[in-house]
Amino acid sequence: MDNIELLKPVQTKRDSSPYTTFFQKANQIYCEDCIVGMKQMESESVDIVICDPPYNIGKDFGNNSDKQKMDAYLLWCDQWIEECLRILKPTGTLYIYGFSETLAFIRTRIFCHVRWLVWHYTNKVTPSLNFWQRSHESILCCHKTKSVVFNRDDVREPYTDTFLKNAAGKVRKPTKGRFSNGETETIYTAHQGGALPRDVIKVPALAGGAGKKERVNHPTQKPLSLCDTLIKASKNKEGDTLVVVPFAGSGSECVSAKKNNVSFIGFEINPQYVELANKRLQELDSAFDIII
Repeated sequence: MDNIELLKPVQTKRDSSPYTTFFQKANQIYCEDCIVGMKQMESESVDIVICDPPYNIGKDFGNNSDKQKMDAYLLWCDQWIEECLRILKPTGTLYIYGFSETLAFIRTRIFCHVRWLVWHYTNKVTPSLNFWQRSHESILCCHKTKSVVFNRDDVREPYTDTFLKNAAGKVRKPTKGRFSNGETETIYTAHQGGALPRDVIKVPALAGGAGKKERVNHPTQKPLSLCDTLIKASKNKEGDTLVVVPFAGSGSECVSAKKNNVSFIGFEINPQYVELANKRLQELDSAFDIII
């Protein structure tokens, strides 16, 4: 995996400033506010940005970033989203995780192409909640142009048993309707790679037994398989790909990038989480060494 040098050190009069040697190479997580960090990056230099910001629901990240009034929270979101879109290439994709009730407000402040994705899980419940159980989170999929990179064959899904049993290989007689003039037969063919990817991504949450091996000490850790899906869908087929992770947290997106031979730059303001994420990256290096 090649290092991509796209970040320019900030010039400062103070020799003791960390910025004199800061932002030299990719494939690192910087203990820095992402807004400050991204401002040092060149415009339209990044292929993928994956944001897992505080949802503003009171989670403990070691600071007060998740306990703001809504107006203040949205103004803060404006700042990092502006930088994310500035550094994003015309062919790139910005992903933003969140609960739909919060992302609905954020969506109205994003002026580019946006699709809603759903991360659906069924293995996470709150027994004390005497109401509908949450089984999904939303993801805003943002892109500047219609020429966005999307590798649909790399993220195809398994066919349902019902389709394979009742439809695959079968011939449908000519039927006039919305998508047919009624003059030709339709043959349902199963693609060897699976079904076309849909906007509902089914991946178990890191809860209970399903996430025991992967789970670390972070309140909102995302599964690697979910991160893999987003990166595989949007990475360049030819040439380098650079992923920026403004809220690195547990490091899942950075680990996924490294697994998929993609360069990354992460930002995280909590030094304990930087240490945690770097440990996961080091463990991945060790695993690679064993395989080699």
